[in-house]
Amino acid sequence: MKVGLMSRRLGLLCLVLLASVVTWAQGVDGIQYKVVENSSAADKTIEQHHIYFRFDKTNLDKSYLDNATQFERIADFVKNSPQIDSITIYAWASPEGVYEHNVWLSRRRAEAAKRYILSQLPEGSSFTADHIRILPMEENWIGLREELEANYHRHDRRVVLKILDAKIPNDTKKWRLQRLDGGYTYNYIIRKHMPRLRLAAWVTMYGAPVPEPALSSIVQEGIAQAPDIVEQPQQFVPEPVVTPISWQTERTILALKTNALYDAGTAVNFAVEAPLGDRFSVLYNHICPWWLSESNKYCFQFLSMGGEARYWIKPEPKPATDNRVVRDRLVGHFVGLYGMGGKFDFQWKDWGCYQGEFWSAGLTYGYSMPVGKRLNLEFSLSVGYANIPYRHYVPTNDWQDLIRDKFDAGTLHYVGPTKAEISLVVPITISTKGGRR
Repeated sequence: MKVGLMSRRLGLLCLVLLASVVTWAQGVDGIQYKVVENSSAADKTIEQHHIYFRFDKTNLDKSYLDNATQFERIADFVKNSPQIDSITIYAWASPEGVYEHNVWLSRRRAEAAKRYILSQLPEGSSFTADHIRILPMEENWIGLREELEANYHRHDRRVVLKILDAKIPNDTKKWRLQRLDGGYTYNYIIRKHMPRLRLAAWVTMYGAPVPEPALSSIVQEGIAQAPDIVEQPQQFVPEPVVTPISWQTERTILALKTNALYDAGTAVNFAVEAPLGDRFSVLYNHICPWWLSESNKYCFQFLSMGGEARYWIKPEPKPATDNRVVRDRLVGHFVGLYGMGGKFDFQWKDWGCYQGEFWSAGLTYGYSMPVGKRLNLEFSLSVGYANIPYRHYVPTNDWQDLIRDKFDAGTLHYVGPTKAEISLVVPITISTKGGRR
């Protein structure tokens, strides 16, 4: 077989074998390529590697993700595989940013990968730059869809996948994602899922050429149509009329609470918490048991008002199931800074009999979890300092008057646990609809 014909057939076979890029699955190990086996192709091998790039960068960074390991693998493979016949480099940019710039990025990333491969060739190698083919794939929307299908489990997962599956231009998909959740969803996807979409993956084929019958059998399986897609990625051309779609999701805007421990002690209480984004919230609590028995023998009067600023340590969300409810806010672990103050009057016949005021400040740690469609359960413990001016009194025999005890009065200074709560929480949500485009 002539060298030119063999080279062309090897190139075509490489494209045919790599046509399975349309079925690649993004994961920790990068892109996985389907290799079509054929008993008539002697010693046929596919070797695949990948290099990741930082946002808007085209330079090679060994400290980024698992690039250090990849560079070692690539260098070792190039130096110890003299039978390399050809290499094809696919390069992508993640979908954020401007399309024209992403096209430029994908080409520059492919070129950077090519330069690295050439720099690792041993002296006297017959393998040259002419044996490396560059195929920039531009924006990695297929990879984004696969990545989110596998690893995105926030409350608006269904809406996000619906947008990605819609028959609309990619710019419109991007616009709709940016509108979700006040922009948090898109920023979350950029932080958590986009980094592994910015890559150059190169695949080398080496070994004996595949005979003509083997190539025909691949064509009969319908795989040979894919090279055109790989060679020139199809860009979606908007139809004259695009049916608009809208989406709807539940957004937590407020939470109403009551501490069950206080309720059990007849200490009527309530709290209102408002989220400020997904990481911060502010809370106001009010405790107001104010009762006195008709005989004046028993008194439980306690008025407390306070506030707390909280920071939520957001966990990686798990997917919703029939037995698992997913909330967008005010769930998980949190730490807080609280302050409160008030006054009190405690009497049990002639025991206790103290009046006074107090103020307290300190730190809170807690955890909140959904236990039903419209109910959360929250646990928290606060530790801090309390300043408590107090006055003791003695009731008369008929319990009608109180006599101040001037020898038992002062100010108590306390450092330690100040609050313990097991709260029932009712989240207040609203339905948010995305705009149409």
